[in-house]
Amino acid sequence: MKKNKALDTVRYTYEAYKNDEKKLEKELKRLVREGQKNGDFSLVGISYCFLADIARKHDDLEGILTNAMKAIELLKDTDEYIMLVKAHTALSYVYGQQDNHQMTLSECDKAYRIIKRHRLKGRTRIVVLNNMANCYHYLGDYKTNIKLLNECARITQQEYPDDYSSIAMHSINLSNNYKHAGSPDTAEMILDSMEEWIDKVNYKPLVCDYFLRRALMSYDKGECEKGNKYVDEAFARFPETVYPQPLYDDFRQVCHVLVKNKDKKRAQKIIEYMTVYADKNKGTIEQLYAYRAMADYYDGFGDSEKALTCYRKLDELYEKRMDELTGIQSSVHKSMKNADIEIGRLKRSMRETEELYSLEPMTKLLNRAALLKVSSEFIASAAKKKQKIGAIFIDIDFFKECNDTYGHAKGDEIIKKVAEACKAEETSVVRFARYGGDEFFGITRGLSDGDVADIARRICRRIKKADIPHEKNPNGQRLTVSAGVVNVAITDKTDTIIEIANYADKAVYYAKNAGKNAIYLLDHNKKDQKTEFVKIDF
Repeated sequence: MKKNKALDTVRYTYEAYKNDEKKLEKELKRLVREGQKNGDFSLVGISYCFLADIARKHDDLEGILTNAMKAIELLKDTDEYIMLVKAHTALSYVYGQQDNHQMTLSECDKAYRIIKRHRLKGRTRIVVLNNMANCYHYLGDYKTNIKLLNECARITQQEYPDDYSSIAMHSINLSNNYKHAGSPDTAEMILDSMEEWIDKVNYKPLVCDYFLRRALMSYDKGECEKGNKYVDEAFARFPETVYPQPLYDDFRQVCHVLVKNKDKKRAQKIIEYMTVYADKNKGTIEQLYAYRAMADYYDGFGDSEKALTCYRKLDELYEKRMDELTGIQSSVHKSMKNADIEIGRLKRSMRETEELYSLEPMTKLLNRAALLKVSSEFIASAAKKKQKIGAIFIDIDFFKECNDTYGHAKGDEIIKKVAEACKAEETSVVRFARYGGDEFFGITRGLSDGDVADIARRICRRIKKADIPHEKNPNGQRLTVSAGVVNVAITDKTDTIIEIANYADKAVYYAKNAGKNAIYLLDHNKKDQKTEFVKIDF
């Protein structure tokens, strides 16, 4: 299995400092600086992902947005697919807090395309599917919501059959959406099927909510006694220290029915829950849930003074929520602009650093490590597009004798001259590296055999035209090079740079044995050893 050093580093840091959030944030920012210094896009991007998580714990929308945007920009050209999904999911949360369900869905779609393209499975897939389902629910597309929730339930049951809490959550949501879609019988059937295993769910709010949904179903059918029984079951499982929004929204709906039924005792119990909920949760949406239920209760049981107070509070809360949404949208827009500027600056700086670290100092060609990275990218792209990969090995003829005759300073000048000849051929699909000593290696993608041979031909001509003295070279007492060329289709025997380079190495070895100052192309497809090396005139 491929080791992911950057991800392992960030995860180790998270585990080491997860109980000290300030220290964790400080260490993650240190990793950002370290990654910037080394041109490590993965390390910086993953660190920003985890910083977005910290911001989410504090509902810091600006922090989530800027860190997630940076993570996406830095990771989009890497293979950190799970982290990319994580960053898009964080952005979807920011838009969801603005009630901007179209943008929320857009970010979920981007995450899901990554999941499908790279066949990611497990929790990552389930979370994104569930988030998409929620978007479609808010947009009123219950048919698509049901399709996605069914997929969530299927994957969870298949991969995590003992995770009754997740299965219960998907099932309750499915039932609710079937009800909204006009299929109450299917909705009830789903809740009925849960009865035999609901007690295996270890998350109390879900169990409580399950019975509230059963109660609402019974009330809808006019089965008041059965509904009351389910409400009492919900009361028995009420979580006193956890305050999830969906649970209290269902309590509000049940309270409305109980007020209509003049069931003051049960309705009053819910109002007690709602009062605590309002005291414990100062968020505007949470306050709205609580005061809606209270206004309904006091109005229904004739306490007009308290009802009026609640209605006035609701008016204030609605205005506050509208101001919040306007403020959030303005803040997010400003944060996006600032983040774009900062991302541009960051990427330019890191590209420069990456370029600096990827070049061999003397020749300014790729170093060995950078060659491996570029080659891996070329091979992956060529395999996908069914293109050929070319390799060119270049070796300076009689280089040891040159050093012995003219000294190492002159030898360095010659190496630079050959590097310039190679660099003149570089494009987006042709890259050269100093392979070591007096050896140079080029890799190409998507070129014909003739095109690759022409690159080697032009390099040899430039060296010849430079007319550099080398009295120990029997080939005209001038500097010459030998080159080996190969151009292969990607197969299971030619899908690594080492395998491809071996063919080019055979060709340059053949050229040197043939008298040097020559180019030979190895025809990889021929089996006849006598005819597999083809001389390229220059």
